[in-house]
Amino acid sequence: MISDDGLFIKEFGRALHYITFLLALVYYPKYKVYTFYKYFILYFLVIVIVDLLAEFYITGHTIDLYNVYTFFEFNSIALIYYHLIKQKTRLKILALFFNIVYLLSIVFDFYVLYTVPLEGVVNSIFVILFFIELLNSDRILNYKKLFSFWMSVSFLIFYLTSVPFWSLYYSSIFNTRDMFPIIYYLATVYQLIFIYGLIACKKMENLY
Repeated sequence: MISDDGLFIKEFGRALHYITFLLALVYYPKYKVYTFYKYFILYFLVIVIVDLLAEFYITGHTIDLYNVYTFFEFNSIALIYYHLIKQKTRLKILALFFNIVYLLSIVFDFYVLYTVPLEGVVNSIFVILFFIELLNSDRILNYKKLFSFWMSVSFLIFYLTSVPFWSLYYSSIFNTRDMFPIIYYLATVYQLIFIYGLIACKKMENLY
């Protein structure tokens, strides 16, 4: 059973999802010159739609809903980094590999155990590939002013640290919900980083 503190941080994180989505729309004129930003908004649109469906329309079989969410969540992030990373070959291979595993999970239930941890790993690799290119470019001189930098920091914190959690959870080694506040706190931190980046960063067309 989740503690009152865990329930509070869960609901606070949910509220931040909506706030971040609204801020992303508000700041669209600021960042609309960047193609990746459109997919960033899509990413949060998917989150909001799934949350609304889980809350108001789908009272049972939410596991199936979140399995579908995993597909759209992953591919939204893949599209974000497709428009940020110049060397796209490895990204395409990784995206294809994940989607094959995901499709297999529809046919063979066994693969469902791997989709969420694998998504965390592949998303983290996307971010690392972006950081490598950033470090080897002139953009590194102004990295603190780039929304893509803060967005990527947020993704890396959330997805990389969630990999061991979901790996243990889906393997049944660790299947209690008592530790779910860990994920809720991670979600809160990554939302706050998004919000900071949206507000603090500048429009710098020459840096993308």
